[in-house]
Amino acid sequence: MKSKVYEAQWIGMAAERRGDNAPLLRRRFALCGEVVSAELNICGLGYYEAWINGVRVADHVLDPAQTDYTERVMVVRHDVTGMMAAGENVLGVMLGDGWYNQNKVWVEACLWYGEPRLWCVLAIRYRDGREERVCSDEAWRCSAGPVVSNNVYAGEVYDARREQPGWNMAGFCDDEWERVVVMEGPGGRMELQTIPPIRVTQTLTPVSIRGVGEGSYMVDMGQNHAGWVKIRLQGSAGTEITLRFAERLDDAGMLDTSSTGVFATGVEQRDRYICRGGGVEEWEPRFTYHGFRYVEVSGWPGAFSAEAISGRVVHTDFRVAGGFECSDERLDVLHRMALWTHRSNVRSVPEDCPARERCGWLGDANVVCEYSLWNYDSRSLWEKYLDDIETTRRLHGGLPCNIAPGKRTCGMARPDWAMAFVMIPWYVYVHSGARGVLERHWEGMTRLIEHLRAEAAEWIVEDGYGDWCDPGGDGLCTHTPPALTSSLWFYQSARVLSKVGQLLGETAAAEKYEHWAGQVKAAVMRRFYDAARATFGSQTGNAMALAFRVVPEEDEARVAAALVEDILGRDTHVTTGIMGLRYLFEVLSGHGHGDLALALMHQDSYPSFGNMLARGATTLWEGWGEPEHDLAHGARSLNHPMMGGYDNWFYTTLAGMQPDETQPGFAHIYLRPMPPRGLAWVRAWHDTPYGRLVSAWRNEGGEFVWEIEVPAGCRATATLPFSGRQCRLEGGTYQLRDTYVQGGRV
Repeated sequence: MKSKVYEAQWIGMAAERRGDNAPLLRRRFALCGEVVSAELNICGLGYYEAWINGVRVADHVLDPAQTDYTERVMVVRHDVTGMMAAGENVLGVMLGDGWYNQNKVWVEACLWYGEPRLWCVLAIRYRDGREERVCSDEAWRCSAGPVVSNNVYAGEVYDARREQPGWNMAGFCDDEWERVVVMEGPGGRMELQTIPPIRVTQTLTPVSIRGVGEGSYMVDMGQNHAGWVKIRLQGSAGTEITLRFAERLDDAGMLDTSSTGVFATGVEQRDRYICRGGGVEEWEPRFTYHGFRYVEVSGWPGAFSAEAISGRVVHTDFRVAGGFECSDERLDVLHRMALWTHRSNVRSVPEDCPARERCGWLGDANVVCEYSLWNYDSRSLWEKYLDDIETTRRLHGGLPCNIAPGKRTCGMARPDWAMAFVMIPWYVYVHSGARGVLERHWEGMTRLIEHLRAEAAEWIVEDGYGDWCDPGGDGLCTHTPPALTSSLWFYQSARVLSKVGQLLGETAAAEKYEHWAGQVKAAVMRRFYDAARATFGSQTGNAMALAFRVVPEEDEARVAAALVEDILGRDTHVTTGIMGLRYLFEVLSGHGHGDLALALMHQDSYPSFGNMLARGATTLWEGWGEPEHDLAHGARSLNHPMMGGYDNWFYTTLAGMQPDETQPGFAHIYLRPMPPRGLAWVRAWHDTPYGRLVSAWRNEGGEFVWEIEVPAGCRATATLPFSGRQCRLEGGTYQLRDTYVQGGRV
């Protein structure tokens, strides 16, 4: 931000006058010439909506992006040139509580920052070169508005009888409005918001509606998602509509809010609308969001139909950057599930779930980041999130917290979760080629790994959350010891930091971390590897050890065979949690067992994705659905992207797209599809920094026909899957052919 915009002050409504209301603030100003440009820089905490002359400024919702406001705050910039009018103009703002004034949930953790407040500068430039600034200052006036309460967890209450028509337009009399009060700033440095805005990206029509009482209805949107509903009705003044939200129904067909975390938050997701009367009314909330599929509507006046309610899908509006489809409908369904779950959990922060916690847990982010980058142009989100992690480091001597950003940190990050701070910069670098993300976080990454080295006993890291939510009873990590997964992440992070050190000219550090990686690898082999049985003792242990190349080359086939034996010995079922799911399918395919990977995707009995689907899942769950766990610890979320790491398999293995980390940003691409038996065709694309990459193959009467598009400026090494023949490709379109062999190479 340029220093000259700091003429503005932070302003708001006096707390004793505001109550729980979302205050309205307005400022009149007159133009004195022909306007050639006008730019609004604004930060309304926790959320804001702005109007000029009664017209909404942009289509953003839930602005600005969530941060730790004592460390940094996001300023949103809008070009509003065309919104100016000759004569009197009005800039109006409504302030919501958002994450800044979140004082209803997790109160014991003291997550509250302060009362809602506004900072803004409207910079106007006239044809004759003069400039004028309309700033947030004591000249503004304020009043209570129709949003009588709002909370990101508990919902919003809107009383349409309290609307003040024309309040944000010229000619409105604000004589009875009061002066704003000048407030202290939140304390954080002001930064321009550069990530894509949160928007309403899709509208859902109910798939069913059924009456459940006088004036009460159960609405099924058909898809678990995050956002809110829009309603359209006609009722007398004072008619009150209550909307309750949940991810599932109970056995009696009534709303079951347990998976939304009521046991932890103490509140339900609930909105209320109070009619003003006198005609048709439309409403949707502004300053809350919900995770839901089902809506219970109560108090509805008159007939109710699908035209009266619609679902509004709300998330950070990334550009779609990848696509996958194939001949197997189950895989397409699971791909769509991964995407719905990811979209449901990103509103400027990579969340764990959209109902209960809505937190940026580091471990979850680590296993989501790569499939996010394949599917969306999400680099800016991950760079913003890494900066959020940086803001937590002050609390623990330079080490990250388990959650970022904000005050709910859940303490210093446990080792395996902390590794996200090393791995995510690397993922972003490999996909984009941008060294800056490595340079910016080098000091923090090295401090973290130095801490792990100090904590490790004989190079083994004992602590960690482990392979979170693997199947089996009420445990969160049953099959793989956390010491194994944490130590494997320690090894992988040391290897990554050695590479980063070489890139950044930190040669001594690079050599040190390469040595450390060797020591950790040897320690893992001594402690966890059963050489006689060629196993690390679990599916996740074997999959991660193979993926990270911990296994001696001469033993890789035996470890892969042990992995297969374990899966088949369990009647083709997984024992993996979020870490194993990230690597299992790629490892199986990479060692010639793609057919088994496909069979796991088609497994329908517990634990499996098919079992989730049979039980009504439209997004991925927080675990495999063990009722005994839910009874003992509280029902888990039905919308958790951490289970979606398998989605990488569709791109990297079935389509065979693999970035070359030595020539990042897809300057050079490895293309190595691994077709499993029974899959007739695959088509995938990804928008690289150079342009669109396409890999599409089909089994055409026993011939493998592979169509490839390589972006201009890139090079690719394509390996035909059955003959093993390699082709060097420059930018252009190609068709390669190979003899298709069911279940192996020629």
